Amino acid sequence: MSGETLPYAGPWAGVFPAPAPVPSVDMPPRALRRLLGHFPTGVAIVCTRDAQGKPIGLTINSFVPVSLQPPLVLWNLALHAQSLSTFQRATRFAISVLAADQEALARRFADPQVRNRFDGLALLDDDEDAPPRIAGAVAHLTCTRHAQWPVGDHLLLAGRIIEVHENGGAPLLFHRGRFQPGPTELLVEVRG
Repeated sequence: MSGETLPYAGPWAGVFPAPAPVPSVDMPPRALRRLLGHFPTGVAIVCTRDAQGKPIGLTINSFVPVSLQPPLVLWNLALHAQSLSTFQRATRFAISVLAADQEALARRFADPQVRNRFDGLALLDDDEDAPPRIAGAVAHLTCTRHAQWPVGDHLLLAGRIIEVHENGGAPLLFHRGRFQPGPTELLVEVRG
């Protein structure tokens, strides 16, 4: 049995069979992270509530649109994250796309040692059971859980957008290990 490849058994088995495994690049994780850091990303905080209604949130920079019809977004969470089980069970979550002046919040919600991340934090007024939304963010997306998949050492979470709010302004970006402000001017929309 050694060296035998097991067939793909995911949700799309038989529809999109996985190719035969190929060895991964032999690169230390830190070096790979540095290489991938060449791709600039936006910064957001994703929030939900646990079973007792306590707000839970963390900083993400792995957030992407997936579909316009239906409107879907995707983000990922490390399988060792303290909040993993809460987000796995959550039926709703909110993504607050941070403004350029919210770097301190990004750092606060990224630090696993910070236990009371929401203490003194301004939130938008919502129902008590709604996922928290960060005041001052350039945009908010409230989502229902659409799907989840374990992939490698992360869980991919897809959400169906059910509500949006846009404030505008310069977003916070992350590039090559540093936070920096995004553009404030209106960008030209590309039509295809």
